[in-house]
Amino acid sequence: MLGLSWLTSSGTVPAGVLYDTLKLVEGSRLYLGGQKFKYKKDTIIVIHGGLDYRVTYPRGQASEIFFDSLEERASRKRWTRELHNIVITSPRIPDTLDTMLTRLSVDPYINYGGKVIRNIRFIKLEPFGPSIFDTSRIASSKIEKFGNDLHRVTHDRVIKNHLLFQRGDLVVPHEISDNERIIRELSFIEDVRIYLEELTPGSDTVDVRVVTKDAFSIGAGGWLNGFDVGKLDIFESNLFGSGHELHAVFYWDGEKSPWLGHEIYYLMHNLGGSFINGMLRYQQVFNTESYQLGFDRRFFTPNTKWAGALDLERTRTLRYIPLSDSLSIDVPVKYNIYDGWLGRAFYLRSQRNQIGNRLNFVVSSRLYWDQYIDRPEVDEKNFYVYQNRTGWLTSLAISSQSFFRSNLILDFGRTEDIPQGMLFSITGGVERNEFNTRLYAGFSLSQGRYLGNIGYLYTKLEAGGFFLKKDYVEQGVINFRADYFTPLFIINRFKFRHFISANFVNGINRFEDEYIGIGDDHDIRGFRYGLPLGTKKIFLNYEADAFTPFYLYGFRFVFFGFMDFGLIGPETKKLHDGLFYSGFGIGARIRNERLVFETITIRLGYYPNHPEKDIPLFLHFSGEQRYNIDNFNVTKPEIASFR
Repeated sequence: MLGLSWLTSSGTVPAGVLYDTLKLVEGSRLYLGGQKFKYKKDTIIVIHGGLDYRVTYPRGQASEIFFDSLEERASRKRWTRELHNIVITSPRIPDTLDTMLTRLSVDPYINYGGKVIRNIRFIKLEPFGPSIFDTSRIASSKIEKFGNDLHRVTHDRVIKNHLLFQRGDLVVPHEISDNERIIRELSFIEDVRIYLEELTPGSDTVDVRVVTKDAFSIGAGGWLNGFDVGKLDIFESNLFGSGHELHAVFYWDGEKSPWLGHEIYYLMHNLGGSFINGMLRYQQVFNTESYQLGFDRRFFTPNTKWAGALDLERTRTLRYIPLSDSLSIDVPVKYNIYDGWLGRAFYLRSQRNQIGNRLNFVVSSRLYWDQYIDRPEVDEKNFYVYQNRTGWLTSLAISSQSFFRSNLILDFGRTEDIPQGMLFSITGGVERNEFNTRLYAGFSLSQGRYLGNIGYLYTKLEAGGFFLKKDYVEQGVINFRADYFTPLFIINRFKFRHFISANFVNGINRFEDEYIGIGDDHDIRGFRYGLPLGTKKIFLNYEADAFTPFYLYGFRFVFFGFMDFGLIGPETKKLHDGLFYSGFGIGARIRNERLVFETITIRLGYYPNHPEKDIPLFLHFSGEQRYNIDNFNVTKPEIASFR
């Protein structure tokens, strides 16, 4: 028996509007807005093309029909054909219980552009029990109920302060999708959906429903290296439901004196609805004491006109300074840092463009002053990092950007906002230090794009250097980075994704004491060796992730294998004559998206030629913060990094 249903925002299918046709088998569930529909027989659903929905199928049923529907829908326009298969690849018998339909973030709001916002209603969900797709579910276990009782739900005014629109405004589709992304980026929010609902078919007014799901805000993170070295971060990321964060961090190292250190910092998000964030930090860790105060406002959407920051820091510490090849001593270092910048964006493409990338031209300028009170003895070519200096940098940039919405990329199932576009900037300025005055020039070009049904590719090229003489560059650098991930391959109840990245650094006429080592981020994960090895390097990284269907009290498990290798050497040698290093291993990541706890990572690495390890095997436990793919927002003007 086959049934036929029509589902739209008004109950009818308006003429001339695109709609989706879904073929649902018995036992399927359709999540539409805050409602859930369960079908007791095979049914064909005709659904309004502008609605946001999710379909799940009974385990073990063939769901090729669902992917056929995606294929049919994706073929309607070129950009949807490009989006199709970026994250979802149709296997023979997929399990789509937690796999989202990949679509442009602006897509659900296109048909509502220009309508008047009549009312705004907030629906706030507790961390345990309900979900964005099923708001009716309630916490059932004692642990879930206890967690909800302990948690303070985010205040309405906190969410309201993050809105870019208000009652009486006209609906701007890009603005609504940007707003959803902004709220989702908050550390205390697990996920969010913004729904627009017409009062009657063809009405020129809509009601807005903002559905947010809190993450349990009390958490911990850190890392452990053996038993005598580690870090523990205990935090409350939504203090009394205010959206502010409080962190207490403890460090220990059995070889240090004193062996115990601590740090406390307080983060204030979106002060008074201005989108200005504040930060206050105090640190006393081993031989270091530091105070820091900062305020910043980002270009948080392509529509943002003004951005900037102010950062003040005072630090007193001991630095292990090499005086010669065989002698290094601890030197007292005390310094103050004053750093500020301001930027203004101008539209180059009409904001009425509802689907394509938005294009901006941005002018920004930065002034910084590094003041050292105590330090080692410096000269023109040595210990540059300890020189007193003042710098002024100005940047001109062009940014083009849009987002699509998906999941199971860097997170464990929550909605992820993936940027596509480009950012090109040129930076120039002047630096005055104790010995001379130099000009600086540099550029940066980054791009994120789709490669058909092959995957997603992000690349970034930057170069820069100082000019003391007309035709001589010093402290120059060329950096190149590429990151790629495949679509999501679904085999039975397991989901797989592959990641490949490359990192290249080439120093040009660096000072005698300026070297780079092997970093843990883009070189060899877990290697942890920062001693100087050269001035240029190239490293390749590969990782295969398996998203498992296993849950334990809401914790999900992702198993991974990795392979990293590369070359590093001095400027005087060709790179292929440099030292070769590698690392291989396996591991697991464990996370509960309802909690703000860092992702727990357990990694067993094999490093066959590590300079300091007699035993090449190394077991590492750490907490990883939530990562995002680099976007194409303009930030403060900077000197190209050498690391």
